[in-house]
This record gives sequence, C-alpha cells and structure tokens, in this order.
Amino acid sequence: MKIKRIATVFLLFTFCLFWLATAALAAGTENGEEQELRVLFTHDLHSYILPYDVADGADGRTTMGGYARLATLIKENRTDNTVVLDAGDFSMGTLFNSIFKTHAPDLYLMGEMGFDATTIGNHEFDYGAEGLAAALRSASKAQKRPAMLNSNMVFGNDPESKEIKNAFDAYGSSATKIIERGGLKIGVFGMLSQVAQDYTVNYAPLSFADTAETARDCVDSLKAQNADVIICLSHGGTNPDIEKSEDQQLAKAVPDIDVIVSGHTHTTLDTPITEGSTTIVGCGWRGEHLGLLDLKLEADNTVKVDSYQLIENSRDVTMDPDIAASINTCKDVVQQEFLTPLGKSFDATAAVSDHNFATVDDLLGHFDNSDLGDIITDAYRYGAAQNGVDADISLVNAGLVRDTIYKGNLSESGVYNILSLGSGSDGSVGYSLVDFYLYGSELKTLCQIDVSMYPMMQEVQFSFSGLRYTYNDSRLPLDKVTGVETQNADGAWTPLDEDRLYRVTTSQYLANMTGLITKMSHGIITLAPRDKDGNPVSDTNTLIIHTPTGTEAKEWIALSDYIHSFPVGESGLRTIPASYNIAREVKTPVDNTLVTFFANPSSIALAVYGIIASLILLLIVIILLIRRHHIRKHRV
Repeated sequence: MKIKRIATVFLLFTFCLFWLATAALAAGTENGEEQELRVLFTHDLHSYILPYDVADGADGRTTMGGYARLATLIKENRTDNTVVLDAGDFSMGTLFNSIFKTHAPDLYLMGEMGFDATTIGNHEFDYGAEGLAAALRSASKAQKRPAMLNSNMVFGNDPESKEIKNAFDAYGSSATKIIERGGLKIGVFGMLSQVAQDYTVNYAPLSFADTAETARDCVDSLKAQNADVIICLSHGGTNPDIEKSEDQQLAKAVPDIDVIVSGHTHTTLDTPITEGSTTIVGCGWRGEHLGLLDLKLEADNTVKVDSYQLIENSRDVTMDPDIAASINTCKDVVQQEFLTPLGKSFDATAAVSDHNFATVDDLLGHFDNSDLGDIITDAYRYGAAQNGVDADISLVNAGLVRDTIYKGNLSESGVYNILSLGSGSDGSVGYSLVDFYLYGSELKTLCQIDVSMYPMMQEVQFSFSGLRYTYNDSRLPLDKVTGVETQNADGAWTPLDEDRLYRVTTSQYLANMTGLITKMSHGIITLAPRDKDGNPVSDTNTLIIHTPTGTEAKEWIALSDYIHSFPVGESGLRTIPASYNIAREVKTPVDNTLVTFFANPSSIALAVYGIIASLILLLIVIILLIRRHHIRKHRV
C-alpha cells in the first residue's frame, strides 16, 4: 500500500514537471526566445504575367511561370509567420509593358497575390523616371499593393523631381518598413546597386546614394524600431568573382543584415550564399521559381537558416482562378489599347519555325555564333531599309535579347517578348532603331570588345549582320581579332577598310551604352556614334529612324515586319526560312600560330609590345653595364 502511494506521488510529480516544462517552452516561444519566420521571395519577374515557353528536349517546348501559378504556390506555402518579398525588375519583358504607365499591371497583380514589399530595379526606369511615376500614380488606386521600398533613392528640389516625389508619396513609398508577423517584427529595406544604376539610362532627375552607407542607416533605423530580423531587397546581384559580387560586398560592409534577396543578375542560387552572418538568396528570373527560406530565431537573438528551397513554377502547378481572371482583364486592355491600333493580335500566329533557336541562356552562357542573333540583326537592317535607311551593318548585344523562337507557332506576343525592353524618346513602347556611322577601325574595336570583354560581361556579346571576323583567343585582350570583313550589296565579302565610314543600325539603347564601354575600359576605348561626315554625335535622339508617318521605328516592330515578310509555307502560315536553321559563321577562331599571334596588331598591342621591348632593351643595357663594371674591377 505504501509502495502504491509512493508510486502515485512520483507519477503526479513527473506529470507536473512535464506540464511545467511544456508550458515554459511554449511561453519561451511566445516571448521570442525561439521563433520561426518564412520568407517567400521573387525577383526579376519582368512582366512574365502569363506562362512562357521553354525548351523541352532538342525540338520540344513546354511552359513555365505565370502569375496565376505563382499565386497558387504562394497560397500553398504561406504560414502565419510568412512575408512575401520581391527584389525589383518586376516590369519590362512582355506586352504588358505597354500598359505599365496607365495601369501598372505588375504592381496591381502583385498586390492581389499578397506581396508585402518590393523595390525598384533598373528596368522600372525603362520609361524614364516620369514613366515610373505615372505607373505609381496608377497603382496607388489599387486597394492591395506591395510596399515600395527605395532606400537609396534621392529626390532633387527642382519642380520635376518634386512632381515625381509626389507620385512616390501617393503610392506610399518609404525607405524602410516594419512588417509584423506572429509577434515578430521584420525590418525590410530596398536598394538599387551601383552596377544596376550603370545599366539605367533614364533615371534623371533622380539620383542614388551609396548603398553601403544607406544600408547602415537603414539597419540602425530598423534596430531602433526593435526589428527581430532585417532583410534587404537588393537589386544588385551576385558574381562568381567575389570582388564584383555586389551583394556579397554589401554583406561584408554591413554585417547586421540578416538576409539579402538578391536581384538584377537573374541568379539561381540552389544553395544560399553565406557571408558572415548574412544569408544571400536568389531564385532566377521570370517567376521560374518561388524562393522559400525558413529562418529560426534562437534564444540568443541570432538568426539561423532552418531550410531553403526553390519551388519550380511549372505547368504542373494549378492556376489560381481569381488571379487568372485578373490577368485576362489586363490582357484585354493590352489588346484594346495597344495592339488593335497597330493591327496586331496578342495570340495570332506570326510565323512557324521548324526548330528551336538558341536560348537567352545560350547567348549569355557561350561565346559563339547565334541563329537568334542572325535573325534579329537581319531584321534591324530590314526595318531600317523599310524606312529609307540602307545600313551596311547592324548589331545587337545579348543583354537586349529577352526570349527566343521555339519549334512550332510563334505568336505576335512571342515576337514582342524577344525584344521587349525600353521606350522611345517620345515615350512609346520599345527601344527605337537608330542610324549612324562608324569608321572601320571603330567596327574592328567593337569586334575586339566582343571577344575580349565576354568573360567579364556576357551581356555585351554581339551578333552582327553584314560583318564577320576571325580571332585568336591566345592574344592579348583587345588584340584578339586577326581579320574583319564586310559584305557588299551583291553578297561578296571584302576586307574591312579602317578609314572608311560605314552606316550602322542598331537599338538606341546600345548606342547610348557606348559611354559604359568607355567606362568599363577605363578610357582605353572611346566609342561614339558619328554623323555622315564623321563628327561624333552625343544626343542619340537625333539618330532615331522615323517611319513615313513620323513615328519612331521600333526594333520589335522591325522583327515583326521582317517575320511577316517570309513566304507562306505548306502549313498555310509564314515559315521562317531554313537558312536560319544553322548560325552564320560571324566570328571564327583561328589556330594559334606565330603568324596569327602577331598578325594585324592593334594599337594597344603595339603599345604593350613597345613597353616589353623597352624593358628588354633596358635589361640588356643593365646587364652590359654590370658586366663592364665587373670586367674593369677584375682588371684593377
């Protein structure tokens, strides 16, 4: 009996201890000693509101992405302790660009999907600062919209800057924001990096403060508001070269940032980058993945990664019906307000292709000839010719190409997606074609840039029409090109005349970026478009090609018109010619021999060789002087 009583007391005592321990643990979690936070994130969505085509095998294709699917993934993975964030470049990439200023479909739909915050990327300025302001005025009417965080944006005191600031204020833009979830305070801020600014040509009259200094100020402000976790939405990106990896450098400079959602470089980070105590994440672009980061806030206030995954936004994901309906409404607006006046239809078939062209990743991932580059540059020359400009040469850089052509039907919207960036000087949709002149020596310099700068800046890789060159990759940078030829009107190839002015057509964006080439080369290379007399032209608006009706000729319309010029095939539809099935030999490597190593040296190579020769000569003189001194000393 006594034993039973002791056993009963022991069991009651054990139960009480267990209950107290459980209650203490629960109380500890509620008091912030150990809590969890889920971060769902995207970046570089680029208006890919609808699903888009991707290659599936050698000649097949499937679809990825789309906001209706993305909305489903967000719903399925949202918990009570979840924030949904985006790191910029949410716009510019599809026909939905055409209603960016008037309807801001990206921000409207992001609000409907439940995004908590985003920031401004460089492509949000494709319509200029005033165009972005117009979009924010439109979006400010939406009941649901993500917070707009622009921590390092600086507004001037001039009337134009004040008007733009009024639009940001009307939207509710701020430098930082505290988001409360499940008893946690999540501090968020957003920035446009220096590299992204270099690719932004239209942000005047705005300017941007230093990112590291801004980040320190934001962190201090958020700490003062008792933020438990600090997250930076950085439109800066990562790079295999850590010294050029802006977001890793930011993490080093400001170690109190817990998480950086890294946009701009379209990087897919299958595993987060850890820099000190900062976690850097990235999920690709076009909404191909929804990023998921689970964090654990430990008792000592440290933030640890609990789990991380990139959830594929594939065709297997069910579309959210409400978001799908909203998308269809936006699509109808694009058709009515933009396409119908042009005589085009969103889903109409423009042409048929019998193969998959090179993808954007191919252009950025390999230095090579490109069938996609071939058809685009031919279209540039066609578009110029349709408007009275007989260009000798055209070129496009890989960074301007945003989509490709797949086997099967190519829709009108698909044509636009290939060259979907920017706006004209008149605010019209798409970059305009320009007409200018370059000396043959400058064309050769462009070839040198193509082959020499690709390892550092893949988006600079050029495709040409009317020009081809050979190169020896073993030669010095900016001296790799061994020969250049241009094509005559009769199709014959002749050696480049370095003293002749050649007529060139390309995108206004590329013409504007010649200054960046000068900057990247630290002034070693100077390039500028010229008029027919060889005088440099600084205002590229004066170079824009105009149609007979006075509108600006667009690169995407040139591609559309060129495709519409193709003959009708057996299918009863226009068919892309078989000549585009294999890429042209535009850039051809040559064997590294003594002849090809020293043939046709550039001025830079001659300077280097001169310095080397001078050093060798100096060394010989020093050796002779030492020997002479030694002989005299020996005689003495």
